[in-house]
Amino acid sequence: MSDPPFVILQDVFKTPHKPIFVTPYPCASLTRKVIDEFLNTVDDGVVGVAPAYGPGCVLSILAFASSSRVLLVRMPKPKTKTKRPNMQGRDLTGLILCGDFELFAFHMDILATSLFKDFGLRIRGAVDMLSVCKAARHSLDAKMDSIGGAPGLNKPRLQSLWNGGEKASATTVKDIALRAWVAWRAATFGPMTARFIKAPRIDTSTFLETRLNVIAKIVRDAVALDALKPSFVKNEIASEYTFKQGQLKVTSTRFKNRVRDIDQDQRIKVHGMDKGQRITVTGRTKHIDGRAADITIDTRSKLPPGKLQVVTLGKDAPTNAEAQRTQIILEALQRTSTVMEKPFFRGIWLPHELSASVKSKPPNRSISISFLRPLNASQKTAVEAILSPTPLNVIHGPPGTGKTTVIAAAVTSVAASSARDRTMWLVAQSNVAVKNIAEKLASVDFLDFKLLVSKDFHYDWHEHLYEKINPNLIRSDELVDDPVATERRLLGSKVILCTLTMLSSSRISAITRLVPLHTVIVDEASQVEVGSYLPMINRFSHSLRKLVFIGDDKQLAPYGQSDVKSLQSVFELPHLREGAIFLDTQWMPTRLGTFIGRHVYDNQLKTQHPNKAQCCRFVDVKGKEMSKGQSWINTAEVLVAIAEARKCHSASRAYRIITPYDAQRAMLEKELKASKLPWEDRVFCVDSFQG
Repeated sequence: MSDPPFVILQDVFKTPHKPIFVTPYPCASLTRKVIDEFLNTVDDGVVGVAPAYGPGCVLSILAFASSSRVLLVRMPKPKTKTKRPNMQGRDLTGLILCGDFELFAFHMDILATSLFKDFGLRIRGAVDMLSVCKAARHSLDAKMDSIGGAPGLNKPRLQSLWNGGEKASATTVKDIALRAWVAWRAATFGPMTARFIKAPRIDTSTFLETRLNVIAKIVRDAVALDALKPSFVKNEIASEYTFKQGQLKVTSTRFKNRVRDIDQDQRIKVHGMDKGQRITVTGRTKHIDGRAADITIDTRSKLPPGKLQVVTLGKDAPTNAEAQRTQIILEALQRTSTVMEKPFFRGIWLPHELSASVKSKPPNRSISISFLRPLNASQKTAVEAILSPTPLNVIHGPPGTGKTTVIAAAVTSVAASSARDRTMWLVAQSNVAVKNIAEKLASVDFLDFKLLVSKDFHYDWHEHLYEKINPNLIRSDELVDDPVATERRLLGSKVILCTLTMLSSSRISAITRLVPLHTVIVDEASQVEVGSYLPMINRFSHSLRKLVFIGDDKQLAPYGQSDVKSLQSVFELPHLREGAIFLDTQWMPTRLGTFIGRHVYDNQLKTQHPNKAQCCRFVDVKGKEMSKGQSWINTAEVLVAIAEARKCHSASRAYRIITPYDAQRAMLEKELKASKLPWEDRVFCVDSFQG
């Protein structure tokens, strides 16, 4: 049974418009008569479309708009192995999606792939309205530009229309209906029609099912990851601050929730207490310099005395890598990109399409292993695979089996060979993992490499991590678009280390023009969600010859996998996992290694270590976890860890402390400092110290 119809009055455009009649229907109740009644009002060949998504980012509501009507369809639960949605209603919806009309929607890439993934529906003649904008796709400016520009718009109303995003639970059916009508209005607005004519159309009816499945999954995973971003962040700041002439100067105390340059759609709120009354003012960041932040307050009121709380409202904007990933997939749907034809895209996502010539390229030169330290049999096999011409390799390395040693051996072997023109890029998800590779190279007296690190991570926060390898360091703000200056910085090095995210930076072109990506080795690959490789594969396909993934799926999974079960690393892709090389010999104290091998790796590991004594204890600390911003702390566990650190320091023994939570890491560092114990490069989160 359908909901009763209702009328909406548009208040987004300043130009008045007659009332719009909305008829809601469950998909199961759709009839040909209902569809025809709506289509009879489409007299200009244009239909505006607006979706809303339910749990799991599954399409929940679909609104179709003409000049005077909106047909609002409540979609059924997606098809499952045992139950299929109402086929008649689904097929009738397809009459609009694949009819002789042009369909206009914001984020048409998400809508088109959701229709296929959730209901097997294809779409034709679809226009992504944000494609005609120069502003960032997620921004309010992009929406304003795509519907005619600010002069004719009620900006506050437009902003409120999308305040809840496209979640069905965070918006009303009236707003969903109005969004569809706004799309229709923009598509038929004279000044915009010329721009939309030039926009490429999306036609999923022409895609192979295997390819559309891949695209739909990549899009869905990206949307799900974005949904995990918090809508606000409590920025931890020091108690000391200054406030003068509307400028608040504060100092952040934690890197992960520091005050940073915020997106145009975000705001900062500053809370304080004055005579028992809570005072709140709003502002925006003006300047960031390491830990220091200048915030321009939007009011002439004085800030209350005493302790302040700073909160950033609004989700973080997409990173360069996230924005590039979205753009690549959108262009693939519009058929203006050839990313799906690239060999490494096929090797990861479409192995059945991979030609025999790509699967086994002839070697340019034969490279033998050259390494100062002995390698065990499985390590030799792994190094030989890296040096081989096979384009894709996966190496499975449990903790202590020498993953970083394998990388170092491959690097030194290439350096010692006649293939000096073969560049090697060593990347990982975290800055600390990249730093660990650099230190391993230095430990075997290989110093002909450069380590790229972002200014944001290094300056005023983590300089102490890089003291041993400082001569090899290049900070992102030091990269200039000058080949001569860059060549002087590189000093001929063909081995570059950086995070995977850094490869999405425009600044890195200064390096890649001189040191193109030939061989890329991804360390800790189990932590990398497979869609994260898209920007690298798309951008550097012209030079990329070999990809090696090293990691261990028994350790940390990609961020968000506990909430989004569909997320995968390369280790969850059967065609890659099946051929993985297993490092089977671990170097750690025998009792610890035996425990791990028996309980985690099905007794597949051999342990070689002279220490056969007791080396591992489990201590049950009677403490309580408490939330701290978006993280957690446990004070009792901190006290126990500090006590153990004090014992180690007194006995002149080195120590490291590893914790799952960043807030706990910050608290441990603070307490080590207060106890006058070594703290720099001593405390790490698990995700930056895997293995």
